[in-house]
Amino acid sequence: MMKTETGDHKDKTAAWEKRFGKDVLPLSKFENDYFIGTSPIEVFFLYKKNNAIMKMKESLLKTIEHYNLYSSRLIMMDENKFALQYCTDGTVANPLPPVDATFDSMNIDDLTKRMYHVQTLPGEPLFAVTGIPLKDGIFAGISMSHAVGDGISILLFLYAWMCISDGKDFLRPSGQRLFKGTPIKSDQIDKSLIPPLSELRKGIQNQVNNVNPIKTYTKNEYFSDVFLNNIKQRAKADHVKYEISNHQIMTAHLLKKYSDHILPNTDKIILRSPINLRDVHPDIDPMYIGSANFNSFTEFTKDEIHQLSILEIACRMKESMMVMRSESYARKTAYLSDYGVEIDTEVLKNEHPPYSIETNIVSSNMTHLNDLESMFVGPETGSVLGIGLVIQTGFTMLKEKSGRIVAQITSRYPFT
Repeated sequence: MMKTETGDHKDKTAAWEKRFGKDVLPLSKFENDYFIGTSPIEVFFLYKKNNAIMKMKESLLKTIEHYNLYSSRLIMMDENKFALQYCTDGTVANPLPPVDATFDSMNIDDLTKRMYHVQTLPGEPLFAVTGIPLKDGIFAGISMSHAVGDGISILLFLYAWMCISDGKDFLRPSGQRLFKGTPIKSDQIDKSLIPPLSELRKGIQNQVNNVNPIKTYTKNEYFSDVFLNNIKQRAKADHVKYEISNHQIMTAHLLKKYSDHILPNTDKIILRSPINLRDVHPDIDPMYIGSANFNSFTEFTKDEIHQLSILEIACRMKESMMVMRSESYARKTAYLSDYGVEIDTEVLKNEHPPYSIETNIVSSNMTHLNDLESMFVGPETGSVLGIGLVIQTGFTMLKEKSGRIVAQITSRYPFT
């Protein structure tokens, strides 16, 4: 329990709960159980236009006025109950000196090591941008706590930021979770609500201590329209009764090609594919900012991955995802509260196993949001260089520009 857990503290907490929705937003049960102490989501972006880094900082701060969740810090309302506190200084803008080199001549690992990396802990800022001017653009390293939002949230933010930088209109974020009040300075947060790590529960301490114990490696694999269309033509010839998506085809191919390498010591693999609730839940705004997803699960033995064709693996993925992409399942698993999406963790806990880096691969499809042209920001503006995942093994599907789809493969083992 918290050392400050007294009647006085409970009175303070009750008073703060009256501010819910104004400058305090409680985290959902799902976020409380799984996000505190975890590593951030990170996006690495090359901005190609000739804008000064201070102008980019100004447009960043203007974007945060719309996306005010990005200016928040974590507070602890009770032993197992956390919330976001809206602050004037919850965002870290970290401009660094220029480097006299082009991006192609730089090692991206050297750039990411210089970034400010946020932590999901009480009192800490939950969003940070590091800017490094290069000869051919500005490298932006963006670090965001999962308590603020999911991968779609950060890409929507990136899109708005680029539009504001270019003086273009953009779709506003949904008000379903944003703060409705005014921010305070972080030094005005009640110190009893930001206890040190040593006073947090053991599970959180363990997550923090193990947040970056494993070095990861990444590799990109590109997919042509010809490859994807050939599999779809085969599906028609075999009279497959439903349409197989590019994401399912690419994941099936990657499982066959890389599963032995990235998970060599297991006989089975549980494939987790995030379901975006914005697409399937009628109550959730498409521009919702926060964590609005849960996972579809498809299990394969290693022998099955070797023996099944790409089409057969993709069909099994499709079948498992169809169950969870239904409105009835979405309503059973999640609902929209006054302060954001609530996920019924008991439903997921009873039906699915916890995540394990020994057996699990997460396959995330971000092509529809990562195609900058589809969001009216052309490739002359910039490109996403990669995404840092919270989990240790995964496939992330990106779209660099129209007609060029790439999968980012993340492994605990070096690619040879």
